[in-house]
Amino acid sequence: MTLQVPLALAGGWWIFLIFAVVTVFVLGFGYYTVRGSGIHQRPYRRPGGPPESPSELGHDITQEVGLWERGTDSGRNRPPPAVRDPIDPGAAAVLSEWRQAPAPEAGLVPPVGPEDHVRGPAGATTVAVYVDLTSGPSRNAVRLLNALAGQRPLRVAVRHLPLADVHALALAAAEALEAAAAQGKFFDVLDRLADAALPDEEALLSTAGECVADPARLREEVGAGRYRARVIEQIRQAISSGARDVPEIYIDGEHYDGALRVDPMTKALNAAASN
Repeated sequence: MTLQVPLALAGGWWIFLIFAVVTVFVLGFGYYTVRGSGIHQRPYRRPGGPPESPSELGHDITQEVGLWERGTDSGRNRPPPAVRDPIDPGAAAVLSEWRQAPAPEAGLVPPVGPEDHVRGPAGATTVAVYVDLTSGPSRNAVRLLNALAGQRPLRVAVRHLPLADVHALALAAAEALEAAAAQGKFFDVLDRLADAALPDEEALLSTAGECVADPARLREEVGAGRYRARVIEQIRQAISSGARDVPEIYIDGEHYDGALRVDPMTKALNAAASN
């Protein structure tokens, strides 16, 4: 009898020890492995990288741009948050139509033509892009296309898809581009706005005005909404083209659904050029 009690206690300790080991293993697997959490202690490096690459314990995979969802968090099917100031009723109506429209087979409608803002050599691969210059991804897309155009012949056409029900300055930015186009400076203003901080409409108009011969005219035309109908028409074209978000890119009229980075874009452009 006296021997059975210690044995029973020893058996309980073994059960507790096994439970503790299993618990530590499960927690360790969940926290320190790729399958468990995306963080692990194995050295990581790119092909050809140095062997002394640091541990991934401090490597947050959410910082990998390639894992982010394309566009902004104001996609076609997401309900937009209200902006502070009411937007133009015509713009509000067409944006509501865009958000609710069933997505057709994506392809640029109408094709790039004389009405478009285009730069680059005739006969080169043509990239059309729908942008909202008050969104970071759209500004990144403009810079990416500029970089690609510096490496190869590229014809770039820019159309408007201002998400004015989300971004308070989106409509003004699109109209400022059109007002600049009336003075022959569309792409000058496009490039400047793509690199600028735009905290308010005054900053936007001042930045755009620095690129044109008559800044007062640009301000007057934006304030009067002179080019609003053209911007709204391009939103309708985005609906017909199956544009789902901004930026949206088409290569020789075909929808591009890859990553907005140099290597995949270059691969897609090479494929289009070989057709």
